[in-house]
Formats: sequence, C-alpha cells, structure tokens
Amino acid sequence: MDYKKILFIIFFTFIFIKLSFAADYRSIKEVTNKANLRAGPGRWYPIKWVIKKPSLPIKIIDENEDFLFALLHDGTKYWIYKDLTDKNHNLIVIKDTVIKNKKGKVIAKVLKDVIIKEHDCSGKKETNLCKVKIDKIKGFIYKSNLWGYN
Repeated sequence: MDYKKILFIIFFTFIFIKLSFAADYRSIKEVTNKANLRAGPGRWYPIKWVIKKPSLPIKIIDENEDFLFALLHDGTKYWIYKDLTDKNHNLIVIKDTVIKNKKGKVIAKVLKDVIIKEHDCSGKKETNLCKVKIDKIKGFIYKSNLWGYN
C-alpha cells in the first residue's frame, strides 16, 4: 500500500519538474556565429536550419543528454547542442514598436527582430509593459510586441 503513495509522489514530482523546466528561456551564446538546428537530438541528425544571430532567445521545451528541444519566436521547433546556448534570458521584438518613458511619451522606435539584453518584465502581473534598455535608451515596451518573457 505504501509503495502506491511513493509512486504517486514520484510521478507528481516528475511532472512538476518537467512543467517548471518547460518555461526555461535561454539564448544562443554571444560568441556563437553559427548554430545548427537539427531534426533530432544528435549530431548525426540532419541540419534543418542555421542560426547566425548570437543572443537570440529560445524557449526550452525538453532536454535529451547534450541536446535541447527548443522553440524560436516564429514557432520553429528544433534540437540544438546545449553548449551553443547560455543562461542569458534575452527578449526579441516581434513587431515594430516604440519605447515610451514613464509618462507614456514615445522616446524611440524599435524595429522587429531587435534583441533586448537588458530588461525587467517581472513587474505586477496585470501590467502589460516590460522595462527595457537598448543602448543608452531606457523605457517601456508593451509585452505584446516582445517574445521571451515569462
């Protein structure tokens, strides 16, 4: 009878760990000038795409030894060698937008596909803004124009 309780606890612990890992965001390493995105979790799987954009944010869906199953902002799913990623949590602009100051005044235009390395989207859940810094410009961008935040 006790073994059923133990199996139940192990099962739900595993599910909890999997769900919490599924929301993990990483980025392509800055020093990487080319990252191969593969059809499967091994170097023998064919290369489907090549990313030439260091710091690009990715969402980790699953892990298999040295490879990560990940998602790009455009919906592409693929396998990538773990050593080509780092723990940096960057954002990417998914449509042309603007940066606003605290008063809501537009202070800069930001084009699609710009990667944002300095940000804070952890404000209150009801807020729809992320605090960002791009070069020397600080302000706020609507979350609906960004990808990669939790």
